[in-house]
Amino acid sequence: MPRKARTEPGVPGFSLLAALLAGPAHGYELVARLERLGASEVFPLEPPTLYGHLHSLAESGMVTWREERHGSRPPRKVFELTRSGQEAAEAWLAAPVPRLRQVRQELLLKLALLEVLDRPADRRGLIERQVEVCRLYLSGLADQPAETPVGRLNRGARASAAEATIAWLESLLAPSEVPA
Repeated sequence: MPRKARTEPGVPGFSLLAALLAGPAHGYELVARLERLGASEVFPLEPPTLYGHLHSLAESGMVTWREERHGSRPPRKVFELTRSGQEAAEAWLAAPVPRLRQVRQELLLKLALLEVLDRPADRRGLIERQVEVCRLYLSGLADQPAETPVGRLNRGARASAAEATIAWLESLLAPSEVPA
């Protein structure tokens, strides 16, 4: 069965777009930018995979590339955001994650990227929006009936995880963590 073409870049693709907000770069430089963030703790991004993502982003019109030559070295492709790539990166960075389990991956990357891009107000805004999403999730749990022992335990575990996530996010809003 043929694979369905992706319409969204996914977390690795969006991370590459956001890394390009810092300026044009060749593939290995992009890997280095993401590695400095610790992105490998969330997803592996080896050069062959990286170039696959960059190729898809170029096909979708989110990045362009040009060849650069340095002496006798092989030419390198330098990637740069297009307007649609910049808009996609900005929208991704601003959006809270919809599921609690994505906090440990996608949200961490967004917060780290916003920190490296020196955008404390955007980082603070994302945290505040994420707290609101978590509160809505928590209130939705309270509205769900839990008539079985497993259901009650499951709801309690999910509520506890949401409460802990909210507390952690609120701790990031302390002045020492996120300057105003």
